Amino acid sequence: MSLTSRRPPNLLANFDSAIGNLNADSLALVLDFDGTLSEFVSVPEDAAIHPDALPELRQFAERLMLTAVVSGRAALDVQRRVGIEGVVYVGNHGAERIVDGVMTAESGATESEILLQYMLESLARAADDPGLAIENKRYSASLHYREASDESAVIERLKSALAGILDTAEFDIFWGNKLLEIRIRNGVNKGVALDWLIEKWRPSRVVFLGDDTTDADALQALQRRKASGAIDGIGIAVIQDGTPDSVFDSADYSLNGV
Repeated sequence: MSLTSRRPPNLLANFDSAIGNLNADSLALVLDFDGTLSEFVSVPEDAAIHPDALPELRQFAERLMLTAVVSGRAALDVQRRVGIEGVVYVGNHGAERIVDGVMTAESGATESEILLQYMLESLARAADDPGLAIENKRYSASLHYREASDESAVIERLKSALAGILDTAEFDIFWGNKLLEIRIRNGVNKGVALDWLIEKWRPSRVVFLGDDTTDADALQALQRRKASGAIDGIGIAVIQDGTPDSVFDSADYSLNGV
């Protein structure tokens, strides 16, 4: 975190004033998965919900009007890793949603999906590092260089390759915590996903937790709704090694990661 960024006050040290008397019947809890409910791991496929978080999340799902996990992972993937009935699973930053076991998804991305696969193959060749882990999630992809033999070299190779193959009319890119995110430009992000959840469930208060670049979209969406007087809520920045300034700048409180 840079010296100019504001680290929000710790949630636990201000718990009573932050949480107050919450009405579970009108409260929505929305969480990121990687880095928030799960620890960062060297192989993305090995990620699992933290054992201490599992029983707590199950209780929230039983008591609150809405408990949702909003992830960059595919919705079915994050549902498999959490595995709690009653939780709403939003995947691919909002492009996929599972509610009561029924999944809906954005349509019309077939051509872009083919282009995305081509880009991933090209970027893998350019990076030339066995430590680069690639997740193709249909509507988006993540390239994790946490285990790369030379992170700086891999980043430069990826940037150079992107300059030659990226179609900025079709894709958005984001540099997160030791990863490159490529997303088909379909008008969705975690902020749009949070807006959709609020419009559908109509909670009076929302609590959102996240730790990385794409979570800032949801934190900012929550702040906009609070500023308009439409809703109450708190945004919580989960502190990890590499949590970007945009997350801290958009949050009300902070909390150490799992």
